[in-house]
Amino acid sequence: MDKAISFEQVTHTYQANTPYAQNALADVSLVIPNNSFTAIIGHTGSGKSTLVQHINALLKPTKGSVQVLGKVITSATTNKNLKAFRQHVGMVFQFPEKQLFEETVIKDIMFGPKNYGVSDADAQQAAKSAMKLVGLDESLAEKSPFDLSGGQMRRVAIAGVLAMKPEILILDEPTAGLDPRGHKEIMDLAQQLHDKDQMTIILVTHQMDDVVNYASQVVVMDEGKIVKTGTAAEIFADPGWVYKMQLNLPSSAEFAQKLVDSGVPIGKLPLTIDQLATKISQLVAEGADTDE
Repeated sequence: MDKAISFEQVTHTYQANTPYAQNALADVSLVIPNNSFTAIIGHTGSGKSTLVQHINALLKPTKGSVQVLGKVITSATTNKNLKAFRQHVGMVFQFPEKQLFEETVIKDIMFGPKNYGVSDADAQQAAKSAMKLVGLDESLAEKSPFDLSGGQMRRVAIAGVLAMKPEILILDEPTAGLDPRGHKEIMDLAQQLHDKDQMTIILVTHQMDDVVNYASQVVVMDEGKIVKTGTAAEIFADPGWVYKMQLNLPSSAEFAQKLVDSGVPIGKLPLTIDQLATKISQLVAEGADTDE
């Protein structure tokens, strides 16, 4: 398996060596394959954001090591060479539009490449390509980003990350606060970047429907530890365990579970709308056959 990222027995302690020391990660080992779409889920405070901040070395392990695109990061790694490394790992934080600051859309998107020493002409070309990638019309280039809709502002923020042409893209709750249309557009963009541009996507989310619709690998965290990894079907196979982890089922499975609780013989829970529709059609057809 070609791995983009691996964690080897990583522990991260906030305020280490003080009376307030707190382990946010505890002996975490994990492999994220190259060109995969991985969802990281867990209740609030389970360690998801701390985990992903190690991938672009915003945080360094207190113990253990993280290997990303061949570079090893430990507690002893100096910051000297990390700037160039971070160019390959793009990170979109929750509500990224709050970080917009330039007077025009194009200048905001150009900021990242220019910060890494790219010429004005090349930065502008990278920004225009990124705008096209996220579906922003070129006519918006000279507008103020603050005159755009919420969904458009988020696209500008994401374009600013993509203009640096990262190999890995981390999305930390990328659809928070968006309406259903904006939500789907952002998630479809992530899928496009994964499928067409072969980008390794890491999604931190509370949206279980996004997990089943987009992710090929799911990582479940609890109290700073990884408690389960697998496909969405494997993760959601045991509803009791999911609820124990303070998580929700995908909406289709949640609906089907209510049918099960009322005595309907659903069998294996459907995880997507299409699976739910197929299951209900089968039950209706079976009921019709019984009536005959």
